Amino acid sequence: MKQLPPDTVRLLSSSQVITSVLNVVKELMENSLDAGASSVDIKLENYGLDRVEVRDNGHGIKAADTPVMAVRHFTSKICSHEDLERLETYGFRGEALGSVCAVAEVVVTTKTEEDEISTQYTLNSTGEIVSQKPSHLGQGTTVSVLKLFKNLPVRRQYYSSTKKCKEELKKVNELLMAYAIIKPDLRLTLIHNKVVVWQKAKVADHRSALIAMLGPSTVANLLPCHHHQEQPEIVLEGFFPKPGADYSSTSSSNPDKTFIFVNNRPVHQKDVMKLLRQHYTAQYAD
Repeated sequence: MKQLPPDTVRLLSSSQVITSVLNVVKELMENSLDAGASSVDIKLENYGLDRVEVRDNGHGIKAADTPVMAVRHFTSKICSHEDLERLETYGFRGEALGSVCAVAEVVVTTKTEEDEISTQYTLNSTGEIVSQKPSHLGQGTTVSVLKLFKNLPVRRQYYSSTKKCKEELKKVNELLMAYAIIKPDLRLTLIHNKVVVWQKAKVADHRSALIAMLGPSTVANLLPCHHHQEQPEIVLEGFFPKPGADYSSTSSSNPDKTFIFVNNRPVHQKDVMKLLRQHYTAQYAD
């Protein structure tokens, strides 16, 4: 037996964290939300394989933090494992950007409120800065991910069929729709190959966000629900199909239109989905 060299270990472990275009978009999107962004633009080229760009108007990254912003296990979000008990951010592992660097080319442009101008940083595969130059972008952070999976031919081969690429774009679309719904005050745009797929303006509440994403006819068939339990404390809020509503127009019949969130995080929980579908299928069958 031989010990693997550090760069091989890094590549293999990173490819377990970043397994898809969806992963990249999710990690960068959550970084933007954690930075207090109220506006996020996501641009994909060739289904994200050639380029994924996430631009936000958040706090930006302080100059003192930029040398370690993509070095693994450096994070501003927790200091010890005890902090996991009261986590208020989406990210906390300090792995996302470092893992992306290992499987793609990464450029980060950032500006804080205090900075006079923004700075563009080019990172290497270990997340270290190899070059930097002034930039014209405003406050916030833009992360550009180029040539995704360039050093993982099998993963790249997986996306060689248009069908697989379209499936991935659909997943990205659904994930961003979920954030658009749970964050009403977020302005969000998805662009693919320079064409706007959809955009959502800042709105007042979750119902308005649902109307923006699903359309008024679907939302007209939904009822708001609120349930609060004391021990253990659980707050359940949501929008469910009205009794007697047109089954085909409501979300319960279509998993693509069923959105579940835990502590404001979009989750895919098959057991909950199954329960919901069984309940509504039985109800409409009666």
